Amino acid sequence: QYPISHIETLIEFNNSDDYDELDEDDIAAFEDDQNFLCLQLIYMAKSSEVLEEEGSRRHFLSIMRRVLARLATPDDLVEACVKAMAAAHDKESQFLQTISEILVDVEDDDTFHSNVHDEKAIVIVRQMRIIAILSIVLESISAQMVSHPILDGFFQHLSPAITSKNAIVREHGVICLSKFCLLSDEEKVMAEFKPLLMTIAGSVEERVEVRAQAALALCDLALIHEKMLVASDDSNDDEESGGADTVPATSSIPFKDMLLEMLGHAKPGIVIIAAEITAKLLLAGRLHDPTLIAHLLLIYFDTTLISTAIAEYEEEDDIFNDDSAEVVKQVGSPVRLQQLLSIFFPTYSMSSLDANDDMMSSVGPLLTIVNEKLSGMKQADGKAMMVQKWPIAKMVEYVCYTVDLADKKKNEESEKKAVKENKKEVVETVNDGESTIENTEDHVEEAENDEKADVDAADDDVVEASSTLLASIEIAEFLSEEGGCDTAPTFYIRALAKILGSASIDIDAEDRAVLRRLKSNVSEAEYANDDGPTVKSIKKLAKLLVDVEDHSEEEEEIVPVENDANDGEDNDGDEVPKEEEDTALNDANNDSTEKENPTRPSVGSIKSSMKKNGAEGDDRRTSFNRASLADVNCY
Repeated sequence: QYPISHIETLIEFNNSDDYDELDEDDIAAFEDDQNFLCLQLIYMAKSSEVLEEEGSRRHFLSIMRRVLARLATPDDLVEACVKAMAAAHDKESQFLQTISEILVDVEDDDTFHSNVHDEKAIVIVRQMRIIAILSIVLESISAQMVSHPILDGFFQHLSPAITSKNAIVREHGVICLSKFCLLSDEEKVMAEFKPLLMTIAGSVEERVEVRAQAALALCDLALIHEKMLVASDDSNDDEESGGADTVPATSSIPFKDMLLEMLGHAKPGIVIIAAEITAKLLLAGRLHDPTLIAHLLLIYFDTTLISTAIAEYEEEDDIFNDDSAEVVKQVGSPVRLQQLLSIFFPTYSMSSLDANDDMMSSVGPLLTIVNEKLSGMKQADGKAMMVQKWPIAKMVEYVCYTVDLADKKKNEESEKKAVKENKKEVVETVNDGESTIENTEDHVEEAENDEKADVDAADDDVVEASSTLLASIEIAEFLSEEGGCDTAPTFYIRALAKILGSASIDIDAEDRAVLRRLKSNVSEAEYANDDGPTVKSIKKLAKLLVDVEDHSEEEEEIVPVENDANDGEDNDGDEVPKEEEDTALNDANNDSTEKENPTRPSVGSIKSSMKKNGAEGDDRRTSFNRASLADVNCY
């Protein structure tokens, strides 16, 4: 009974006339003393042997139930009371049943009266108390209670908070819903909770804090359920019922598309949350998209993001006045995001060859996104934005540096692995079902020589393109496509041409096929642009590529022999004689011409891609021959 007596004392103090006469420090001191006494009594009862006796346990549960069912109970005691009730129950199902009854009592409690609270405030207090109890309960129970009937019934107590008119209640309601979804099966999440969370996260009219919590909940669910990243099946029904002009609902679009929209949002709070979610899903391997990486690069190099975020939040809950250590811990902080991205890019590039390829492939989307943002700006404003928010030269250089650093790390790991394998000079042989181990130095030496010859042959066949070369191809292709258009500002075209003209490429060490592709793109870029400084910068690289041949017999097109459908003779099923086939192939080779701008591979050399298509086994490239730290000279 001692906790209840102290709580009664605290409630009487809050309702007394002396409450208004005291200052805030005296009120806080008195409440802290009473709360401290109540918490210590609850902890003592929880850890004592009283709960082992059935009568004492039931009496303790009745006290905790009375405390939780009263709206006047201080919020500081809710967590301790819920955890004490969980410890007093033998089974989790019984604990959930008791909590369900407490929630009903909270909704029916009409004893909470105060002169400073109106009816709307009482409703908010009731909803916040339900959220507080449910949040602690959902954190306390185990995964074995997934889809329990009593647990499913908790949603009817939670739904009013999610649809509340008060933004704070909605925000905490969405946070509690995210915990509730983690304890629900996949079918229920996909059918009921995913559309709800997608609608909240994509709502333009919703507050940033509520949208952020819904997006974080979707991210957590995407790490558990792969179907969360797929568009909803209801999108087809909506399009059929609404016609061609129907805009698909927010709940039916893929989560990746929503992230792309949020990454380009005008409000920095949404951009920061979307960037953190994107980095988490990319690193976990749930998403693979160079465009997402390009958006993260833009955010990482935006020096105005912190100041813009501070200006947005200074009128509300300004978190930037706290200590720097506290700022970093809070989700949505630009300081936290900058630290995360500084670790994300090298870690992501080193995680796998696919990730490193995506990092290199982000140069193309990066050029396009910056161009779209600069379009329509005045020259003075655009140049200022390129310095403060979108320093394209530094971003391209950073991508090349990060990719080369990851390749260097992969090469070191591969060399260590090869040395370790070469130390094993034991060959296992099997005779009559029994394994015997023989030391055969001759066989081991022969196997090592064969393996070394295979590696040397592979190195000769596959020459991995350097990051500088790949970035130059992307820039040259962009200049060839956008140079003659009015969409790209002149100062932006000049900046890219300057990067291209100062690129340091080792002609002798690169794959000739990739060099021919670069030369083709550079030639097209030179013809597509008529600006003097731009053409001058492009010609610097063109002079470097002047010794690269324009034609290769290995890349000539082979025209297949086809039957003439109009010759009057039925040749179906007839085989072409060997001599005629050779003659036809020779004629085709003589008449074939190289494409002006052949279809470019996403990353790597043409020989590398040809080997992947024809070889069995591992279809991923190796990074042994990528030039190390071939940075773009941007200055």
